Amino acid sequence: MNNFISPAIADVMLWLMYITLAAAIAVTAYSVWHGLRFRRKGDDVVNGVPAGKIGWVVAIGFVLCMAATFLFGSTEPITSNGQQLSDHFWLRVADMFIYTSIILIIGCFVSAIVSRFRS
Repeated sequence: MNNFISPAIADVMLWLMYITLAAAIAVTAYSVWHGLRFRRKGDDVVNGVPAGKIGWVVAIGFVLCMAATFLFGSTEPITSNGQQLSDHFWLRVADMFIYTSIILIIGCFVSAIVSRFRS
């Protein structure tokens, strides 16, 4: 049977991963905010399409989707590698990312099908 022993630098690698994730989230949030906030007024409507409104609706909708999937996430304990995981916050965060990804993938397929039939 395998013996799972933590490597010597596992804590360092975990902290580097946390820092990288936090930096990626911060850069993404700043980029979305900057792109939507400093858009030129002439760019709000492009070829009759309200691009500014669509951008704000997508950004706000994404945040609301993340919040809703977090709230509806399961807090049921799970067993992984022989250990029971029961931290309610991290169980909900995992469900939030899984469900949000599924919703976004389905949304991409639906929008591709709709745009195919509209054009």
